Amino acid sequence: MGEMDRRHFIKTVSAVLGTAAMSGAVPVLADEGKIGGAKAAGTRKIYDIFALNYAGPFEMKLAKAMFQTGWEENILINYYIWAIRSKDGETTLVDTGTGPTFAREQNLKGFVPPEQLVARLGVKREQVTKVIITHMHFDHVGGMETFAQLFPDAKFYVQKIEFDFWVNNPLSKRPPFKRSRLDRGNKGLADLAGSPRLIMLDGDKVIGPDMELLLVPGHAPGLQGVLVNTAKGAAVVASDSAHIARSFKDDMPSSIVVDMMTWLKSYDKLRSKAPLDNLFPGHDILMLTNFPKVAEGITQLA
Repeated sequence: MGEMDRRHFIKTVSAVLGTAAMSGAVPVLADEGKIGGAKAAGTRKIYDIFALNYAGPFEMKLAKAMFQTGWEENILINYYIWAIRSKDGETTLVDTGTGPTFAREQNLKGFVPPEQLVARLGVKREQVTKVIITHMHFDHVGGMETFAQLFPDAKFYVQKIEFDFWVNNPLSKRPPFKRSRLDRGNKGLADLAGSPRLIMLDGDKVIGPDMELLLVPGHAPGLQGVLVNTAKGAAVVASDSAHIARSFKDDMPSSIVVDMMTWLKSYDKLRSKAPLDNLFPGHDILMLTNFPKVAEGITQLA
């Protein structure tokens, strides 16, 4: 390599590393998805986002979704998982819903096994390569009762602070938290610990072309959202960062909170990443009624 070539190489590498450092993103590991030719050519990968309604509707007080505001008003919510699908069919699932045992024990209204909804969307099991656990509440991690077996080619992603709290911290068994935990789901995830299928993260992480996990705690110690590029631009599956979309607009988190100050900072972060209309909350019934229906119980959000 000549002197001019060497200088050009150093300048190029420095520019790339500087851009990555300023973005705050942690580069993807080699085995977590390689950037393909399209990315190298300067084009961006585009994903479709689907909401899969696996239970509901349920009635609750508005004040549970909007911190202590609206005890006199009832709203309807649904339980969802989400599918993020690329044009080649590769699919990332966001959350696992809850498992059949819990649904049967609770006589869960409108329950459809989440894997049936995945199949209804036309996704084959081998196309599911990633499962993102946004947080470890019963309605988001409970499906780990079966998901590791149902999707054997998938890796599972969770924030380490979230995993450690629900699996190892005795405080998670105290009354304020006990209502949100489901031991079967926690065990299903914990059983993967130490294997290459469970990836525990410390903060934001790029996990594929134009796909990044964002640490946005407040509702749970290590809640994370999924930022992707769509035909509608940047979009975030934000899960229970908000129970309803109105929370993002009104700057009002829910009443189920571990750290309100941190939660408000998480809102600032989310709103800096995508337009309000592209921040998708955890339980808003409007995700089922106000977006194009693609199959029974499934809508396309972006």
